This record gives sequence, structure tokens and C-alpha cells, in this order.
Amino acid sequence: MSVDSDRLTVAFLGPLGTYTHQAAYSKFGSTVQYHECATINDVFDAVSTGVVHAGVVPQENSIFGPVVETYDALRQPNVGFVRAEIVLEVQHCLLVPSGSKREDVRFIKSHEQALGQCRGFLEQNFPSATLEKCTSTAAAAQAVLRTPNSAAICSKICATVFEGLEVLFEGIQDRSANCTRFYVLSTTQDGVLWAEPTPTRCLVRLSGRPISDMLAALALPVSRLDRRPQLGSEVVFLDVYFAEVETGDLCTIEQALQRIEASGAKGQLTGLW
Repeated sequence: MSVDSDRLTVAFLGPLGTYTHQAAYSKFGSTVQYHECATINDVFDAVSTGVVHAGVVPQENSIFGPVVETYDALRQPNVGFVRAEIVLEVQHCLLVPSGSKREDVRFIKSHEQALGQCRGFLEQNFPSATLEKCTSTAAAAQAVLRTPNSAAICSKICATVFEGLEVLFEGIQDRSANCTRFYVLSTTQDGVLWAEPTPTRCLVRLSGRPISDMLAALALPVSRLDRRPQLGSEVVFLDVYFAEVETGDLCTIEQALQRIEASGAKGQLTGLW
């Protein structure tokens, strides 16, 4: 492994100040080294090649649904092993340069989705402010440092990452029920260098047979099922499935995988947490 074994290194979907960064920070804190990646695939690559000890990627948003790029990466062999999950409530904050007051704000910057998700708050509290779109919430936070009389809608962690910013308002989104779930990846099933509770759930990748046959062979309680097209298949509309199973007992899981193989399908354990 090419990372410093004395200090845990964690990759995340960047840039600095994103909600994935905040999710990683909420789990690992300030004592680890963070490695920002441009894409979800880059996070998986960093984990699988040993550039980092762990990786954090978004798995699903409660409003927008599953993150396709994450499941597409999980179709590949040996790209990483899911060892934990993080559920983060998306809390939009209004950040301003340190010392600024509400009446100083004339321009409000953010990604267009964040601007839309906070429209009610903005109309009530800043009806005369000019709204400006940015490529990301983190980019908006950086832009505020260069623009007088401006504020950014972004994650709270931006106040920690970008020196010179402070939170003026917190929780300004119009809808409170907005959560994102993240997977925490390690290189292998046994490659965890941080403490985790006893596993109660696993992720199994299934392919090669109709899903009804594979679930019958699995014969375990499935709490979630996702599918993506199978890679490298000459058969059209042949899918690979990802089943989250409510058991963390390895013996039970291994017996289920044996039943799947005996049915003519393929099953692989890709997560345990």
C-alpha cells in the first residue's frame, strides 16, 4: 500500500466542502488525511489500488434516488468492499465572510439545485438579493471570499475548510426530509483499519439467472434491491443485481452464496457492515 500506514487516509468525492466531504468528516473526524477525487470512479480506483485506506461515495438520496455511478463501479470485480454506511441529513447553510451581517448581503451564490431548494427562505429573508449560479456549492463558498457583499448556500463544513467564512444561517432548505446515504469502502473485507460495530447487513452481487430464481436461492430477508446492466454480456437486457440482506453472520451468508452457485447463478459478497 502506498499510503502512510500510521495515519488513516480517506478518499471522497470532491471538491473540498462537498456533502460527501462532510459525510466523511462526520465519521472520521479531523485526525485522518483526506484525499479528494474528481469522480466516483476515482474514489473506487484510489481504494482498489491502495492509494488510500478507505473511500466514501454517495449511494442514494432520499429525493433523487440511487446514485447510478456508484452501482456502475460496483459491477467491476475487486473495486472495493463496503464496510459501513453514513446517513447525512442535507442541511443547507448560508455562509458569509467573517464579520458580515445580514444587511450586508446583496449577492447569493450556489449550485442551481441548492438555490431552488432554499427558494422560500431566500424570498422571505433576502427578497432583493441577486441569485448567482455556480458549478457547485463548494465553488460558491470559494467565490464568496473574492466577492464583496456576497453569501453562499453550501454545507456547514465549508466554514471549516475555507478560512474566512462563517455560518450566518443554518438549515435554510425549504424541505427538511432530504437525506443522503453514503457507502464507506475498504480495499478488502478484512482491510478495515477503523472500529466498526458487529455487522448486521451485507451486500450481495447477483447475476446469471432470473432475479426470482436468485432470490429464491438466496433465501434471506432482502431489504433493498438495485439493478444495473451486466458488463461484458452478449445477451441483451441481462442485469446484475445488488441485494442488501439483513444478516451479518458470515456462515449464513456463505451458505446462501453456495445455494446461489448451485442454482447456476453467480453470487459475490461485496459488503458487510
